[in-house]
Amino acid sequence: MSDPDREQSRIANNRLAVAVVVGSLLVLAAVGLLYRTGLLDYVVPTHGPAADAVPLYFLIAAALLALVVWSWSRLVSWFD
Repeated sequence: MSDPDREQSRIANNRLAVAVVVGSLLVLAAVGLLYRTGLLDYVVPTHGPAADAVPLYFLIAAALLALVVWSWSRLVSWFD
C-alpha cells in the first residue's frame, strides 16, 4: 500500500507543475499580445534597465526558467 503523505505530495507537485505551465503560456500570450498591439514599448524602458539592477534580473530570469523547465518536463513526463 502506498504512503498517503507521499501521494499527497505528488498531487501537490503535479498541481504546481500544471499551474506553472498554464501561467507560462498566459505570460507568453500576454507578451505576444503586447508586442502585436505596440504596447510593449510603454512597458520596457527606453534605455533598458538600470545597470545596477541587471544581476537581479538575471537571477530572477534564471529562477523562473528553472521553474518553467521543471514544470514542462513534469507535464511532458505524464505522456510517456
